[in-house]
Amino acid sequence: MKSFLPTLLLASLLLISKAHTEEVLLFQDGKAEMLNDKLKFFHGSWKFAEGAMLGEQVPTEKHTATIKALIPFDRLKVEWKMKFAQPKETFLFVAWPADSGAHAIDFTFNPDTGRFTIVRPKFKDLPRAILTKGKLAKLNTEWHELVCIHDGALVTVTIDGATITARDESFSRPMGPFYLNGGGFNGAQFLIKDLRITSLQ
Repeated sequence: MKSFLPTLLLASLLLISKAHTEEVLLFQDGKAEMLNDKLKFFHGSWKFAEGAMLGEQVPTEKHTATIKALIPFDRLKVEWKMKFAQPKETFLFVAWPADSGAHAIDFTFNPDTGRFTIVRPKFKDLPRAILTKGKLAKLNTEWHELVCIHDGALVTVTIDGATITARDESFSRPMGPFYLNGGGFNGAQFLIKDLRITSLQ
């Protein structure tokens, strides 16, 4: 019996390790000049620079520079770092539902003020609503570290260690792709690196 226990423990640890490894769906450090096939530069002019993916808003598009993730935002943890090349610009995270082109989950971030929110977009007879707000204690951070988690009706956003959480039943439905929109307009730029997507399934 004694000789069997170490073997059983080792096998269990190997299974746990394998399961953990398989949870990571995507990692893009931003340094390699080849985009993962589950990502798409959706709006703006993008290039690999400064060890990251650098997006610049194209004025004729009238849309912030955007990365689209071709993975349903359904029970996921998304982590990344981002830097704004110009101050007083904004960031908008958007997840779409699986069955339409409307917004399903939003969160906003203003790096100049440090304020961020989780938003429920308009859903059926429910109006658009800011569900919760947060604010960073430190505003002079060059690279912001973000984590966004979707787990059924719960959405949690952490920016530079500050965390907010919102629960809404509209979040508990099949999700489609999600988008990282940032930099603002008039040719504004922002950078993204170390993008990691992990399944919570």
